[in-house]
Amino acid sequence: MKKIFNKLFKDSMVGPISLITIIMLTGLLYLVPYLSKEQSKKEAFDESERLISYIKAFRSYYSKNILKKINLYSDLYANFDHKDKANVVPLPATLVHDLGALFTKRSNTRVQMYSNFPFPNRKDRVLDSFQKEALAFVLKNPQGTYSKEDILDGKKVFRTAIPDYLSVQSCVDCHNSRPDTPKNTWKLGDVRGVIEVSIPLENSLGSAKTLTYSIVSFILLNFSILAIYYFLYMRRKNNKLQNKVTKKDKLLSEYKRAVDLGTIVSKADINGLITYANNAFLEVSGYSAKELIGQPHSVVRHPDTPKEVFADMWHKISKKEVWQGDIKNLAKDGRSYYVHATIVPILDENEEIIEYLAIRYDTTNLHNAIVKANAAEKTKGRFLANMSHELRTPLNAIIGFSQILERKGTLNEKDALYVEKIALSGKNLLTLVNSILDFSKIEEGEMEYNPSKVNIKELFEEVLIMFETSFEEKNIKLSMFECDGSKSIFADKQLIKQSLINILSNAVKFTQEGGEIKLSHKEEDSKNIFGICDNGQGISQEDIETLFEPFKQGESAQKSAAKGTGLGLAITKRIVTELHSGKIWVESELGKGSCFYISL
Repeated sequence: MKKIFNKLFKDSMVGPISLITIIMLTGLLYLVPYLSKEQSKKEAFDESERLISYIKAFRSYYSKNILKKINLYSDLYANFDHKDKANVVPLPATLVHDLGALFTKRSNTRVQMYSNFPFPNRKDRVLDSFQKEALAFVLKNPQGTYSKEDILDGKKVFRTAIPDYLSVQSCVDCHNSRPDTPKNTWKLGDVRGVIEVSIPLENSLGSAKTLTYSIVSFILLNFSILAIYYFLYMRRKNNKLQNKVTKKDKLLSEYKRAVDLGTIVSKADINGLITYANNAFLEVSGYSAKELIGQPHSVVRHPDTPKEVFADMWHKISKKEVWQGDIKNLAKDGRSYYVHATIVPILDENEEIIEYLAIRYDTTNLHNAIVKANAAEKTKGRFLANMSHELRTPLNAIIGFSQILERKGTLNEKDALYVEKIALSGKNLLTLVNSILDFSKIEEGEMEYNPSKVNIKELFEEVLIMFETSFEEKNIKLSMFECDGSKSIFADKQLIKQSLINILSNAVKFTQEGGEIKLSHKEEDSKNIFGICDNGQGISQEDIETLFEPFKQGESAQKSAAKGTGLGLAITKRIVTELHSGKIWVESELGKGSCFYISL
């Protein structure tokens, strides 16, 4: 029954159109005749009121004008037996009764006048049930009208009874003075009976039926045409829709094939039990479809994956949200594999979850590569640290023995020059080794960090002592801020000192003879900002973008005779940003010098 209902009403217009047709036809067959009949009754009632008003008007005119003159200027008198006597004219009521009889003979309309008072001339009249009901009604409702559909002489008629009350004083006097009056206490407004008009309804009803059948036939014709058109249209539409569905099914099949070839796909019901697993899932897990269907996904869960991962996953997807994450799984043969998973709740038309779709990518190779890269990075860091540490011992020996030879003073000028170059090269190499060792320590997270209260003035004095000779040799002018001796910062003094030395060393390198270097310090928004500016050759925008990366040097530095390792600024940045949670940046323009800033 439900299938038939859905087929007729939910999936088709046949049911609604048929239902509307039935309702309309039923309405036409019953409502139109009813309305027509009611309209006929209304018209009959209006016609009855109009006719009775004419009769009353005529009677009033007769009483006030004609009858009055007869009484004054002739020997005639009014009575109900006017038909039997020559010198008698009809009473007003008798005149109405006679006119009613005349109307009844000459038309389909029937007019009667009757009363429940025992007037002598009406004693032989027998009242029917409608007349008795009408008299009873008007006596209680003198201003009312009693009407009803009825059968007279085998025909349907609409009968209307209107109260006939005394409206002229001469009529009141006549009723009270006549010897045959049923009572002599009449007064104006008293109801003495009713005037009834009966009008046939047959013609109106016949017309209504004819009209109804005509309308029904016309509507049936139109609905038949509509039904034929609808049938042909829906047939054509269904064919087109079927073709579209077929094409979409084929396209969806191709999409599914493409997805299955490149990803691990599975579906689960609302309880998390597997309902579908594609070939990629079977291959990577080592299970057959029979072994997976009906099982929870925990069948491939690796114990190393934290339970919190799955708790978060269920929390999200149960709220109709998409979950994404990396999971370590366990194959049937005990082999581990890694996937990046996307789990999507599938909703029905009521926005309720009906199943879950999981799409995964095998990331095992990527995971293994990352593990190997991290291991290689750690090995490289340990190698650099060990190598740097081992190189410092012989380098210190070379530098030490060179200084001993210089102090002895027994070398000739040429040999002394050689020893000086040996000592200088040793110092440069030792600086490089120390930089590599510091960089390795930062990479491995082994750089010691010992913060304390550092006096800013003392910090700059210790840094500048190391560059006095360099300033003199290149005739560099030093401009330094006026520093309050009470100002201090909380930092690792040696690391900040090393950072300032690295920046100042570069400033000295790239400042021409007779140039200028400015050192500054200011407090801004609870931060200490140190600045080191030079008027050297400057740095291009392209070089600034890679300036703080390890082993990177600007183009101008590579062309300069004063080449370095490219580690100084990289180490400085890590000391400032990673160990001190500060910030370092540079502002420069080719040919106009550079300014390096450290914010702590």
